[in-house]
Amino acid sequence: MTEIAAISAALRNAFCTLLDVAPVPAGYAITTGFMLPDGDLLSFYLIADADGRFHLEDDGMTLPNAVAAGLDLKSPVRDGLLRGILRDEGLCYLEDLSIRSDSVEASSLGPAALRFVSAMIRTRDLALLSRENVAASFADDVRRELAGHLPDSLALDEENQGRGGSTPDITLRNRATGIRAARVYAAGGDLRLLDALVDYQSSDRNDSPVVAVVDRRRGRVSESRFNTATNKGLPMAIVDGNDAEWVDRVLALAGAGNPRHPIMH
Repeated sequence: MTEIAAISAALRNAFCTLLDVAPVPAGYAITTGFMLPDGDLLSFYLIADADGRFHLEDDGMTLPNAVAAGLDLKSPVRDGLLRGILRDEGLCYLEDLSIRSDSVEASSLGPAALRFVSAMIRTRDLALLSRENVAASFADDVRRELAGHLPDSLALDEENQGRGGSTPDITLRNRATGIRAARVYAAGGDLRLLDALVDYQSSDRNDSPVVAVVDRRRGRVSESRFNTATNKGLPMAIVDGNDAEWVDRVLALAGAGNPRHPIMH
């Protein structure tokens, strides 16, 4: 076998070995070799139309899962990007958030399937980017909420805002002395909570407190990571729908007064 033939055979094997077509009540379920972030293989359905043509559909969960992870379809920009991605590949999403292709003749199913897979991968990437933007938006929300409730004794350090890694999203300072009163991390996900934990564990007792404002809505912080931070003693303020409680807790840890609930270390 020549080198180019061996390469061609290896590529065919990689792309086609896991490809599976199985009959289901609605038509055919097609499983590809492309793996999604949750470990499942990318799959979709081939469905016959009444006029003898065919269309492709996802399982109806691609967009609901993306929305749960932070893709905001109410945003004209995000919705426009998504619709553009789908339109480029001859797809659209319906009111129930399922994704389907234009109808094609049987002879065009190969190219249509490749375009469908391309759109699914691009949609996944858009959802992942949205998740990062959710983290940035959460930090902005935390900063805005704290700024609106700061007592006269504290000030936000606008020159030292988060730059990623073990750098706090928000630094609170004593307004009179300029001394740092607290380092606040907006933990909108596991990685940012880990950053806060690393900073906390590397601090000495004379340093300002590290506080993680943890977003516990929609499972954005995993139970295992949250439990690890709790067991390591990281001071946390929990965002679960009651803004007053987490704001009070952060300010109390920064030395601005007593919270309405006990401080746990």
